[in-house]
Amino acid sequence: MTQTTPPDAFYDILRGVAALTGNPIVGDLARLVAEEMPAELWIAFNHKQIGSKRWLVDALAQVLPRPQGPVWVLGAWYGVLGAMLLGDERLAIGEVVSLDLDPACAPVAERLNRRHLAAGRFRALTGDMMALDLARQQPAPGLVINTSCEHLPDVPGWLARLPAGLPVLLQSNDYVREPDHLSCVASLDAFTAQARLSEVWFAGELATRNYTRFMLIGRR
Repeated sequence: MTQTTPPDAFYDILRGVAALTGNPIVGDLARLVAEEMPAELWIAFNHKQIGSKRWLVDALAQVLPRPQGPVWVLGAWYGVLGAMLLGDERLAIGEVVSLDLDPACAPVAERLNRRHLAAGRFRALTGDMMALDLARQQPAPGLVINTSCEHLPDVPGWLARLPAGLPVLLQSNDYVREPDHLSCVASLDAFTAQARLSEVWFAGELATRNYTRFMLIGRR
């Protein structure tokens, strides 16, 4: 007989995992689930998404643990990466600005990051990264993160609009079967050539079952 698990059971499970691990992000997620869980939240927290973000945070902790200004996360969805960045003790990040084109994302990101929002360390904005003028932002960004380069129609063109010398962290992949992937790259070398950064501090790849994710950290 099939039995449907009630939402409060997921809340109790997540609270138990938070107590077991001591990870406050799990507690934040539990409260979000208890209030109202967005339909695609399970995708944002699946093992692939969290694995790629964990890889990102680990690399950033080695290469640029103290960005000199707010960290802007573009195409940030529900603010999961922001929560991980602000929750990692290896990083000294004063503020994360979480930007997404979908207006439904900001309220969820604020609820997930409510502790950091209350402390003035998190902002969620709605906007198009392709139209964003980061040179006009005050205080000036210390790092721009874009983990969705494959979705952009013109990666070099977008990068050219960023201030020269700005630290960036970029991810793309070779998953060409996804119709929304407009700028996939076949290899890490191809991604490096596409980005044309003035300095590269980190270049790596993460193999998954269906695709390989590529990451660059450096200076525009």
